[in-house]
Order: sequence, then C-alpha cells, then structure tokens
Amino acid sequence: MSALEWVVILELAVLGLAGVLQVAAMFIAKQDPNDPVAVFCKAFWNEFLWPPRQIPINPSRVVAEESRPRGGGGGGLLGRPQQTEDDEFYGRIPKAAGGGVNKVDLPVLVEPNAPADQVLGRDGDGIKITVTGEAGDGRSNKALIEMVANAVGVKPYQVTLTKGHYQTRKSVQIQGLTEDDLQAKLDALPDAE
Repeated sequence: MSALEWVVILELAVLGLAGVLQVAAMFIAKQDPNDPVAVFCKAFWNEFLWPPRQIPINPSRVVAEESRPRGGGGGGLLGRPQQTEDDEFYGRIPKAAGGGVNKVDLPVLVEPNAPADQVLGRDGDGIKITVTGEAGDGRSNKALIEMVANAVGVKPYQVTLTKGHYQTRKSVQIQGLTEDDLQAKLDALPDAE
C-alpha cells in the first residue's frame, strides 16, 4: 500500500471514531446539553459538515455606510473607519475598504556597527539605516523594526521582518499602509548618502 492509501485509511478511521463519539455525545447531551464532550462533538460536526464561508464584502456599500456619520464615533473617508484608542491598545490594524488588511513590503539596507541607531534616508525604493550592533543581532533587528515604524509613521507591531534576518539587506512587511501611503512617507525622507 502507498502512503496516500494509508493516510486515507487513517482519516476514515478518525472520522469513524468521531462518529462513534458523536453517538455517545447524543446520549450525554440528553442528560446535560452543556457537557464538554457533547459541545465538542456538536462543534466538530458543524465545522466539518458546514465549514464557514467567507462572505464577500461589497466595497461600494462599505464606502457608503462608513462615510455616513454615526453617533459615538463615525467612520472615515473612503470606507476606512477611524482607529480608536482601543484599537491602538489591542494592536488592531486598520482594515482596507474590502475588509482585508493592507500590506506592503519595504526593502531595508542596514549598516552594522555604527555609532548610533538612526534612519539615514531613502535608498532607491527602500530605506537605509544604521545600527550599533551586528546585522543579525536580535537587538539590532528590534531596533530596525522600531526605526522603520517611526520613519513611516506606524506602530512597531505593524512592522514584521520578513527577509534577511542575518544579512545587511533585509525586507520588512508593513501592515495598515497602502503603496501610495508608503511612497508618500518615503518621499518625505531625505536621500541616504
């Protein structure tokens, strides 16, 4: 037998076992509907048989609803709700008009062993920074994230180091910004030397 056949047999055995557990849970649920076994089985079969579907969001409707003023804190322009203090406290990223989170990648050139941690400026389509430690040092990568966040005007939790953890050429992903927003922030920086 091939490995795929064994996997199919194993899956069928697990589903059979889950079916037997469901029958037992039905009897348990008659006596106590809040029993953990009954609740688990009900949730398992609901998710397995009827998985949740993503409901598409109509962007034009979102823009129309969000641009209307509401009591207690209105929405912003172009379907972007204004970020509240709770959003900032809990680290929630602002959503785009379609319901997703905008993400943009930014190349970063790091000069290690510098006298100070600082952003030197634009370097082509990315930015150039200096760090006091080595390029792959954890503290240097943390400093890099904080400096990039300050340079583009976002919170550090919105910046993720995605490539080049131990190199001088790195890439970070910034959540909550569009390409146009990032380009406007980069245009405000001086050119690196």
